[in-house]
Amino acid sequence: MVAVSMRAHRRAGLIMFLTLVGCTSVPDLPDSADVATSAAASTSASRDTGPAGLASSTWSLTRKDDPAAAQTVAEDGIAPPGPYGGILSGQGLERPPVGQQIFRVEFGPNGQMLRVSDNRYFLANIYGADIPVGETWTAATLPGVAYRSASFGLQVGDRFGVAVFVQVRFGAIYLGRAVLYSWGTVNGDQLDGQFGYLLDFSDGLLAALGQVADQYPASGERVSE
Repeated sequence: MVAVSMRAHRRAGLIMFLTLVGCTSVPDLPDSADVATSAAASTSASRDTGPAGLASSTWSLTRKDDPAAAQTVAEDGIAPPGPYGGILSGQGLERPPVGQQIFRVEFGPNGQMLRVSDNRYFLANIYGADIPVGETWTAATLPGVAYRSASFGLQVGDRFGVAVFVQVRFGAIYLGRAVLYSWGTVNGDQLDGQFGYLLDFSDGLLAALGQVADQYPASGERVSE
């Protein structure tokens, strides 16, 4: 009984400490966002939208090799910025092996992302293998941590861009945000382009972690209608 009481007091003390040092509230999800459709172009898209050519379908996204990018960074010594912030230094999360599926993505009737499934490489130990996209707070695998998200996207000709903005909190305290995105071309049942992400802790409780970003070539294949 005493041990249980001591654990409860320690947990209460930790929660009080986090509340005092990190009382940043969670901001609202944006109503619109600039979505990249190439390395140099972006267009504003409303919340809960996506590429028309991906509407009501499911796609498997696979990592492709990227030897040219590694050579470019090695030659000039400068890593480029990501389209949503951060520096694409290749020092982010461990990348899937070339040729391996990153995850599957389900799109809704407006082309908006509804769900990520079969996730093995993108923080699966925190978000799990099945990640819903939506404004309802969803519990992560870490006690007290929850996330919510919104989809933004569009298609211009055969070029598409899609991004999911994710917010993460501990209790009511803002921890940080993430952006998962892809852009490229769509041709029938095939996609060819880039997959990337930004992890941004700079305005939250874990501000010392700063920003982490990465991007690499990816291909997609339609697996259902």
